[in-house]
Amino acid sequence: MNNDKGFTLLELMVAVGLITILVGIAAPEFKQWTASQRLSASVRSIHSAFQLARLEAIKGGGNVVVAFSEGTGSGGTYSAFVDEDGDRDRDTGEKIIASGSLSNQVTIGSARFDLGGTGTKDKLKTHFDSRGLTTGRNGEVRLTNVYGKAVRVVLNSAGSSRVDMM
Repeated sequence: MNNDKGFTLLELMVAVGLITILVGIAAPEFKQWTASQRLSASVRSIHSAFQLARLEAIKGGGNVVVAFSEGTGSGGTYSAFVDEDGDRDRDTGEKIIASGSLSNQVTIGSARFDLGGTGTKDKLKTHFDSRGLTTGRNGEVRLTNVYGKAVRVVLNSAGSSRVDMM
């Protein structure tokens, strides 16, 4: 009778081989899942910036600007600030409501807002007035991840924002 306890070399090699195969199958899915989560986090932060800017404009009774820069990762930034002098540019002393940059591998492909209802959609800024309304008819910020999944945060002239999957 053999009382040896443990695994044989063959049993260990089979177990390691099975684990390797399972990890090989799961790794690409995990990468796509993490990229999707990064995209979702970036979308939530931009959507929150719109909501915070609108609330601050109503609460404070003044203009609040939300500005974007197009780019990937830390190159894609946003900021919302109280525009005390009405020039739509952040000056020294103007309070920042929200700001940030995107997660790695997430890109702001475009940020376009129709300023003043003119049909000009090449501006990277919008603002809310004291009633919480935007300056133009509508606008959007498009974000994509490295796998091509795209989402847009849409802002309408009433100041409401929503997230659309593309």
